[in-house]
Amino acid sequence: MDFECAFVPELKELVARPALTIRTRTRVSNIAALFDKGYSSIARLLKERGKEPAEPPFAIYYNMDMDNDIEVEFGFPVDEPLEGSGSITASATPSGKSVATLYIGPYEEVAPAYDYLMKWCTDNNLMMNGTAYEIYLNDPSDTPPEMLKTQIHLLLNEG
Repeated sequence: MDFECAFVPELKELVARPALTIRTRTRVSNIAALFDKGYSSIARLLKERGKEPAEPPFAIYYNMDMDNDIEVEFGFPVDEPLEGSGSITASATPSGKSVATLYIGPYEEVAPAYDYLMKWCTDNNLMMNGTAYEIYLNDPSDTPPEMLKTQIHLLLNEG
């Protein structure tokens, strides 16, 4: 695949939305199991409260060190601020300037999309702040891996 043609970068202004999330450190190899359990726990808490996610699930990666432990926060946007419970906390989606692209394919093969966005930022003199934000637009339990859609944002330094 010619990634230069596959990814279309777009500058976006993100607006924070209230969310319920879990924030932790994990190894990349553990992320699928962590997300399965964590998203289920958050969805269960929302259901107990008679609420639904306002938008698709997301994850915020606070470091890009994919070889070791990564710091990740993941959850669901909600319509109004809600109290957390246990490891589930009240939080918000990121805000500020970002460069984004749509990636379609298996989660474990997302690296070329990141490489493209980072190169695009460098080529366009944009400074990344080290945080990535992914929005998972379809459900991996009923979508073939090659059709999974992920909106990827690299947050930019302001100014």
